Amino acid sequence: MTISRASRRPIQPKLRSMPLRKTPSAIYIQMHQLANEKERLQEELVRVGDRQQQIVNRLAELDRNLTQLDLDIENSAASAEISEAQFVNKIKAKPIERIQTTRGTTYESMTIEY
Repeated sequence: MTISRASRRPIQPKLRSMPLRKTPSAIYIQMHQLANEKERLQEELVRVGDRQQQIVNRLAELDRNLTQLDLDIENSAASAEISEAQFVNKIKAKPIERIQTTRGTTYESMTIEY
């Protein structure tokens, strides 16, 4: 599994046009911003983990379905040969012909039974 270039780059902090002064209020603002960013990233990490689990579950379901279909193919291989032979024999059989009259017009019809 390869990781895209975008996900390999570290997350860059927001750049400010003016540097903050080292006053207590500026430090508290910076602490608040960092705490918000940390909370946001933790929530995103939870969402990514949930999505990863959904993908793993779906892949497991697809594997089970593929295995079941493989078993169905193996089980029906022998019966398919018999069914195919019966199908060919019925097609080769002469169809039943009937003549129908509807409102004075005669139609020839043919019925193929399977």
